[in-house]
Amino acid sequence: MKDILFLSKVNSKYIEEMQKIAPQFNVICLDDKKDAYKYIKNAEVLVCFDGDADAEFIHNAENLKWIHLLSAGADAMPFDVLKERKIILTNSKGVHKYQISEQVLGYMLLFERGLNYFIRKQMNREWNKSVRVSELYGKTVCILGVGSIGEEIARIAREFGMKTIGVRKSGNMSKFIDEMYTNENMIFAVSKADYVICVLPLTDETYHLLSKDFFKNMKNDAVFINIGRGKVVDESSLIDALKNKTIRGAALDVFEEEPLSKESPLWDMENVIITPHTAGISPHYMERGIEIIKHNIKAYLGDGDFINRVDLEKQY
Repeated sequence: MKDILFLSKVNSKYIEEMQKIAPQFNVICLDDKKDAYKYIKNAEVLVCFDGDADAEFIHNAENLKWIHLLSAGADAMPFDVLKERKIILTNSKGVHKYQISEQVLGYMLLFERGLNYFIRKQMNREWNKSVRVSELYGKTVCILGVGSIGEEIARIAREFGMKTIGVRKSGNMSKFIDEMYTNENMIFAVSKADYVICVLPLTDETYHLLSKDFFKNMKNDAVFINIGRGKVVDESSLIDALKNKTIRGAALDVFEEEPLSKESPLWDMENVIITPHTAGISPHYMERGIEIIKHNIKAYLGDGDFINRVDLEKQY
């Protein structure tokens, strides 16, 4: 009997649910990843976070046929090995969309209503009404990477009366997007926006995609928000744009290197909001993720199709 191996703690009720779906497998959950090498040889299915399974680990998994990621991103996966072994890769895309969209809305409200400024003034017991205060209604948001998260951001933005622009590789329309552009027209798209939100995955194509020319073409009163991947942005170019007031400000949940160095000038910038990669955190995360896994276990056993299957060539 082969194993479905989790490199994560999982509630016993979820283990029982999966065991009922796949009685021909042992569902094993490890509290300590150090024990993983003891079990990986017998694992046909591996469930882990991106970065947990490197090339050496997969090499030891001689029976492995399918990896499911508990994260949405897959940028740390050894794609050459997966392609060579013809290992199926799926992810948990969609489990973050509500909490991340709410955090993006929070960023925009902080900037638009001056709340970040007023919080600092409160700490100094200072009554100061000089900050610019406006409203989201009528503003334009441009979303780079319109997947499940991007579509939820667009849906909420529309509820606030915002115009929505999207950029996606295919250029295919979404019902919550007013204007959609392909990656080739990204610069034109962002030039129209008051808020630019990066939800792009990290691939060979997107590494440092957003650099000096990108920020130069944003409106000088626009705000850049990154809840996608830190290495999609050339951080030095972003810092220059913020220092030189090329753009109005930034809200950042992800960075080129994490944790963000204490020496980074971003910490001291009044026009920057920093959160420590927390946008995706939610008490409902695992519950939503398990539903995807249960569906895909059924698909693996021949009942239906996989959801969130990662294209090993595109890397997302």
